Amino acid sequence: MTVPPVNAGDHITLPLDSLAVGGEAVGRHEGMAVFALFGCPGDTAEVEITEVARSFARGIVREVITPSPDRAEPPCPHFGECGGCQLQHISYKAQLRHKAALVRESLERIGGITGLEVPDALGVESPWRYRNRAEYSAAVSEAGDIVLGFSRHHTHEVVDLKQCNIQHPLSEQVRLAAAGLMASVAQSPSERAALLGLETLVSFAAGKGLATIICEGRPAFVESLARGLAEQIPDLAGVLAARRRGRSPHRSPSEVVTGDGHIVEEIGGGRYRVSADSFFQSNPPQAARAVQLVSEWAGVGEGEVVVDLYCGVGTFLLPLAPTARRAVGVEESNSAVADANANVRRRRLHNVKLYERKVQRILPNWVEQKRKTDVVILDPPRKGCGPVVLAHVAKLQPRRILLVSCHPATLARDLKTLSQLGYPPTRLQPIDMFPQTWHVETVAVCERA
Repeated sequence: MTVPPVNAGDHITLPLDSLAVGGEAVGRHEGMAVFALFGCPGDTAEVEITEVARSFARGIVREVITPSPDRAEPPCPHFGECGGCQLQHISYKAQLRHKAALVRESLERIGGITGLEVPDALGVESPWRYRNRAEYSAAVSEAGDIVLGFSRHHTHEVVDLKQCNIQHPLSEQVRLAAAGLMASVAQSPSERAALLGLETLVSFAAGKGLATIICEGRPAFVESLARGLAEQIPDLAGVLAARRRGRSPHRSPSEVVTGDGHIVEEIGGGRYRVSADSFFQSNPPQAARAVQLVSEWAGVGEGEVVVDLYCGVGTFLLPLAPTARRAVGVEESNSAVADANANVRRRRLHNVKLYERKVQRILPNWVEQKRKTDVVILDPPRKGCGPVVLAHVAKLQPRRILLVSCHPATLARDLKTLSQLGYPPTRLQPIDMFPQTWHVETVAVCERA
């Protein structure tokens, strides 16, 4: 058995040369890969080792010996403790370059795909205050007050934020108001502990937002908190409530406490109703660029059938419908399907059919029925589509498949599977949907070989 060249607690000095999924910089020490939190490619840094595995180690940069030319001064006072952002210490132009390298490296290492051009990620004019959705965690401080913020790196400890520079200002206004109101609507620390979190959703176009109060059960303070938020913040279109058990990632559907349960956002000239529980792209200006790319690259012609699997509220499907003979969407979230149907009616489209089903359950029936399909859009969750779904998509024999992915590793796995099924990727474009974080959206086109 090979003895690792480092142990937890060691301090080593090494050059860092690339960025890894997760936002850590990567270097090598005596042949072992070392992933360094808060490192920047191009640095030479002293790294404290925190974890040692068989083939790699993890650590934290304790001192930058020689800084990379890509280094920048993080403007957020919480950077380094809050886990929401990972790349504020890297210049924005360099972030776009490194995100493209993340996609390229994943394609080559995981997907076995080489020779495909990967341009720099499409950036934004201002990489701040771009998020339309926030999911704040709640905790009770030692003084008994409510803290609403994001978790510290690799822990469940909630950082008490002064401000978050990537959230829409309305989300931050709601967060601060809710924390202040809890002192009066919930009388004791034990009662306040029932508040588990707060979610916000903001329309950039309308300047209106929704707030969802997440609690263990339905404590008595929910109605008072909701009314207080609505009174203090006129731009809140509605306040909702949902139940969750402890740290479970799952919660109940939202219930409207006061006001409306949805907002209206505008993307690329099209208006979309979006409810609090519906998935919607988190960066509206960049979402418009993704919609434009998908529409151009899909090339849907008259008489053709376009299918959007994981269609959400219809973000990619509805702009394609006017050209197509028939547009079909599949989505398992009843909230998103209700929104999509409302958006279809708003646009007066008569050739759209929506199914509230799981993608993996409806596809076998379509294959058996030999459904006509010309273009397929795939916008799966972070875990990707998987081989079973993609095998059924290939059996529908579309001429073109477009894959929209928010994770380089699952993008690479899905593109590898599609290549093996006769649909190799022909072009792709990363889009920086999530500035200051390591996450990157990618639109890829696969053509039938």
